[in-house]
Amino acid sequence: MIGESPWWHHVVTALFVGAPALVGAGLIVAAVRRWSSLRTLTASGRQTTARVVDNQLESWSDGRTSFRPVVTFQTDSGQEVTTALADLDGFRSHIIGTEVPVVYDPQKPSDATPADKSGGRLVTTVVAGVLFLVFAICAYPVVSAVLDGFGDFGSSVDSGYVSDPGFDFGDLETP
Repeated sequence: MIGESPWWHHVVTALFVGAPALVGAGLIVAAVRRWSSLRTLTASGRQTTARVVDNQLESWSDGRTSFRPVVTFQTDSGQEVTTALADLDGFRSHIIGTEVPVVYDPQKPSDATPADKSGGRLVTTVVAGVLFLVFAICAYPVVSAVLDGFGDFGSSVDSGYVSDPGFDFGDLETP
């Protein structure tokens, strides 16, 4: 029976516990790495004012469209840089000509980010990661109990015979 097979227990546990735990841990690690890179950029980067010159459009499968501002700014060395600011994408078009304070990496000026971004997206990513981990932790005892129940199910199948509790096998005489 499938419930008696040990590989089945591993597959179900991996599906309902392992996969959400990996997704949660991955989201948290990605958010921490992004936070660390933004912190480094903010500490060692140069601040300037950029001007929105265009919008990058991204179409979603459900029909929505997101807009990412394309900005241009001049570095301290006089280099003209045009880049998209991924941290400011949203569902409304950005007004051309709007000024945005940005921080850029002097070694790679196209790595720019808004100077006054609050980090709400990082917090949302961490919260989602924690929720996945909590789900995995809560799912483990449930999955274990259900799988243990399947193991018991195979051994307690009714054979179809009715037993009479008043019948004593000692009353049988053998010829």
